[in-house]
Amino acid sequence: MNTMNASYFIEKVGHGFLNAFLLAALPTALVATLVQAL
Repeated sequence: MNTMNASYFIEKVGHGFLNAFLLAALPTALVATLVQAL
């Protein structure tokens, strides 16, 4: 049961980290595209 909780916790944290990474990466990619266009 303890390992199940740890696995679930790690999965939730990983999912949240992935969402945060995508939210951070999208504006960065947009800025990079705009800079390259100039």
